[in-house]
Amino acid sequence: MSKWKYDEKADTRNYDLEARELVKGLRGAQLYDMYGIVNKQLQRSVSPKRERELQAVKKAIENYPSIDKYRLDFTLNGYKSEMAQTGNPKDGKASIHRKKV
Repeated sequence: MSKWKYDEKADTRNYDLEARELVKGLRGAQLYDMYGIVNKQLQRSVSPKRERELQAVKKAIENYPSIDKYRLDFTLNGYKSEMAQTGNPKDGKASIHRKKV
């Protein structure tokens, strides 16, 4: 049994419309920041009402015009390769020690 009690009779909100109104005021990097925040909150244990709110915001951001789908995917998954995660700038540079005259 879930610790959250679902109250079905009082839920008449239009989550999609509210989410679109919220996203409409955001521009540029704010959209991607909000997407990251929403995904972090969805990983936590939240009430069913809160989860529907977060899912609506996530869907509204994904369907927003002129949003970069690859950047949203990067926000979720991050770097895939091991070299990208643990690499340092000095790894790619070969330093040749020469005698200075």
